[in-house]
Amino acid sequence: MRQHQLFGVRIDDLSTDELRRCVSDWLRSSSAHVIVTPNPEFLLLVRHDDSFRSMLNRSDLSLPDGVGLRFAVPAITGNLLAHRHTGVDSLLLIARECAATGMRLALFGGDQGVSERAAQNLRAQISGLQVEGIDPGHIRLEQIQDLSVSVLSGFHVVAVGLGMKKQERVMEFLRDRAASNLPSLRVLIGTGGAFDMISHSKRRAPIHVRHIGLEWLWRLLIEPRRFRRIFRAFPVFPAIVIWDTLRHRRFIRACRASVPEIFRQLRGL
Repeated sequence: MRQHQLFGVRIDDLSTDELRRCVSDWLRSSSAHVIVTPNPEFLLLVRHDDSFRSMLNRSDLSLPDGVGLRFAVPAITGNLLAHRHTGVDSLLLIARECAATGMRLALFGGDQGVSERAAQNLRAQISGLQVEGIDPGHIRLEQIQDLSVSVLSGFHVVAVGLGMKKQERVMEFLRDRAASNLPSLRVLIGTGGAFDMISHSKRRAPIHVRHIGLEWLWRLLIEPRRFRRIFRAFPVFPAIVIWDTLRHRRFIRACRASVPEIFRQLRGL
């Protein structure tokens, strides 16, 4: 598994097969592990939040999510990002591993009723999967942490969809207390908006749109209220990457490394 660094955050570059083997090994282990899924919004935040950066780097696996990372890695490091994993795809992979091994999966978070509908759809899609949706409601972080210990007892995998930073804090809290309070817990993953897509509360971009890296544009068209978030991912994040390359006097090298990746992405490669 190859690793990259973006703004001080570790990015793990592994294939789908490597991810599957990693999850399978963890499900057979005796301790809990955290998977984070950094995207451009995460990386913009860590530039001004050292505690969040440290939290991401304390994860056991850091899966790149968001097409912007495919271009940022070569621009800043000179290396190619060979693999990217969306929250939906990662959650489906983990759900299939749970079904194959008889492990129980919890979907924790999301808007009202979304996690329950997502769980129902997963059960219909994946034979033998034991999955439940749990809605903690709109309560403070400290209350969620206390609640999560009680309602997640007996689950082996927990997908947490509470939004950036909040879900990472909850996952770290649960991992640190798993041995004493949640002995069955093996894997925690932050899923962002994956519950919305799996529950069909929001329509996922068609596959050809995803292949050319324009899922962000699709999300903007179906959810105009996401404008501020998408604006941070594009164009603010690319502008920050460009400024970083100019500041370190590697702009030309960055263009040579990243521009071919942009064209490959637009061709669906």
